[in-house]
Amino acid sequence: MNKNFRLAKFVLLLGIGLLAAVFAGLAPANAQETTGSINGFVTDPSGAAVAGATVTATDATRGTAYPTQTNGDGAYYLTHLPIGKYAVKVEARGFQIAVHSAFDLVLDQVARVDMQLTVGTMSQTVEVTGAPPLLQTETTDISTHIDHVVTENIPLITGNYSELTLLTPGAVSTNPGAFKSGQNTFQVGRPYINGNREQTDNYILDGIDNNQSDNNEVAYSPSLDAIQEFNLITQNPSAEFGNFLGGIVNTTIKSGTNSYHGSAFDFFRNDALDANEWSNGLTPTVTPKAALRYNRFGATFGGPIIKNRLFFFVDYLGQRMDNPSTQNV
Repeated sequence: MNKNFRLAKFVLLLGIGLLAAVFAGLAPANAQETTGSINGFVTDPSGAAVAGATVTATDATRGTAYPTQTNGDGAYYLTHLPIGKYAVKVEARGFQIAVHSAFDLVLDQVARVDMQLTVGTMSQTVEVTGAPPLLQTETTDISTHIDHVVTENIPLITGNYSELTLLTPGAVSTNPGAFKSGQNTFQVGRPYINGNREQTDNYILDGIDNNQSDNNEVAYSPSLDAIQEFNLITQNPSAEFGNFLGGIVNTTIKSGTNSYHGSAFDFFRNDALDANEWSNGLTPTVTPKAALRYNRFGATFGGPIIKNRLFFFVDYLGQRMDNPSTQNV
């Protein structure tokens, strides 16, 4: 009986250990950021610091609020905010409520939002409608930000978002044809950043390493319609980034909001729409144009599960590429 008890105790402890290991694996890791930050100072009309003021950044599309308080110097720091559109509200006893109008917080941005309060009651509100914070004021890195408007509207022959990195100063390619692969895994098309080889780039997708270990190719290229934005850092990245000499391509996927939204698309190519190459007509018998059947299609859909708290987003991408040996096949 005692032996069976010890065996049951061992099995129980083993199960608890395995469960703890699983939860430890699910715990947040110190990975690269796919978020933004907001910081600044809160002062009174004389310019003196206001300590203990409540500062709340609210995501306009998700309704999620992120509160904090100013320290003794009147400074506040809101870090690890999901990218989106934010309004900032400041509340302090003896002052009117101050609200900064909503602005876009983009990937890797540290937005500086200073607020000066007006003496009055908290039942009164003053809306600050100044210019949105500049993209680069609190960091030293040099980067180019590409949002979803660009990824969705610039025509890319096979939907490889890495091709957009060539829009960045200092980015070139010795093999532009490498960006035209129809596959979405192990993409070989990568830019040469500031004279460094393509293998020295570091690709990140939602904070996860996205490099194929053999030749440092891009392990996975998401659907263009699923990308919220990406940021190409070419110089002076912060200490959280590593494993690079060239550039850092930090990409994040869209998420759900308080409203349902989605898209559907089909990119169609066929030799019926192509003209023949001029060189095919140089012989007495005209050479038929090359046959081509290519479709890239998909859809996205996102929305709320619990309003202001929990959201979902899904996407699908399909590709069909065929180059028959003759036009009639």
